[in-house]
Amino acid sequence: MININGKDWQLLTAEDIKAFLTSPETEESFFIEFKDDLVGNKKLTEEISAFANSFGGYIFLGVSDSKEIIGCNAWNEQRIHALIHDSITPTPSFDIKKFTFTEETVFIIKIDEGSEPPYITVQGKIFERLSSGSFPVNDSYKLSQMYNKHEQRLQKIEKKISLDPLPQNAVNNIYGYIDIGFSLTLSNPQMAFQLFSNADLDSIAKEEKKHFFSFNLFRLGNSVTYSPGGLSSKATTLPAHINNFIEIMADGSTRMRVLLSNNDPEDPTVNMIYPLHFIDSFREIYSRIMGDLFPSQFIYAKKYEALNVLKQFHPIFMYTSEMELQNPPIKSENERIVSYIREKRKVFGVDTVFTSMRIPMSGLYTIDKQMMQKIGINEYSASSIIQELFHSGFVDMSFPFDIYKQQ
Repeated sequence: MININGKDWQLLTAEDIKAFLTSPETEESFFIEFKDDLVGNKKLTEEISAFANSFGGYIFLGVSDSKEIIGCNAWNEQRIHALIHDSITPTPSFDIKKFTFTEETVFIIKIDEGSEPPYITVQGKIFERLSSGSFPVNDSYKLSQMYNKHEQRLQKIEKKISLDPLPQNAVNNIYGYIDIGFSLTLSNPQMAFQLFSNADLDSIAKEEKKHFFSFNLFRLGNSVTYSPGGLSSKATTLPAHINNFIEIMADGSTRMRVLLSNNDPEDPTVNMIYPLHFIDSFREIYSRIMGDLFPSQFIYAKKYEALNVLKQFHPIFMYTSEMELQNPPIKSENERIVSYIREKRKVFGVDTVFTSMRIPMSGLYTIDKQMMQKIGINEYSASSIIQELFHSGFVDMSFPFDIYKQQ
């Protein structure tokens, strides 16, 4: 999708809108629609549905077909929000900006390319964007193509961000592993390639040396791969992907794996603080390379996470003695956690992971502004988006959240 006046959505000013509308090159197009204040609910809903079912776009509300700023009296942000939420299913991802010119108010509605098409109006119709207009999809074959295209795209994404499973008896000290992958949809995909090409791996490596004694960080083809620590076994040859690692692709898409292991063959516990620590480092590496994509270029991501169990194990959460030496105050915190877990086990028994599972059970799920708001994340920033992309409920196994609720 194009940028208005060549600027990011978050940085637009009234001067940018005026310059854009007065440019002789600006006209209604595949991505741009002008609507005056008299436009009705039905017509505006159709335009929004069409943009969501295509590649996104902008509706200038309060602007005539001749690009004249006439302002809005009948429309306001509350009415626009209510219309979109009540008249289109599923609700598309959108944003609204208000600009004031002397006495005239213009609303610009930014509709993102939909992550779950088709978007159907309250009248039960589906619209698409063709040239500079919006038209209903009446052809059953075309509608079927729309569904099939969406399914094929999801399958292609899943293949790109998933990893091959490990052999059942790959390495004796590995009890399982967690895979996370996500693929981004951006308003300016080229920016991801620029950030990838300009990534300063030397400075990233220097920073990582402060946290890990050994690691691997390298660029191979159209991806950057980072793996903290050494191999997961003393064996000289191992099957692929038996390591903690993240692969960051040139388009911002990512896949990663964290191993659940214990080198003591007599102890079937897995300390989940290590996977948590690894994912924190993965998130930091990703932020250093791709952080400037968020939130301005981010539309949505398709993500999956999977827990793969190779052998039964007990998940625990405990700071190690090395961590206590580096940060003495956590020793008392560790004692509280151990005490809490002991009391919990008296009631619920020992946590044992007995099955592999996936979120969602099949396919991918969507992370966008609406989804984050639904789960209570109201801050829409680079930090909050990247945090959600890297979060995994499986890493939270045995983490004693209740102990903090009691404070």
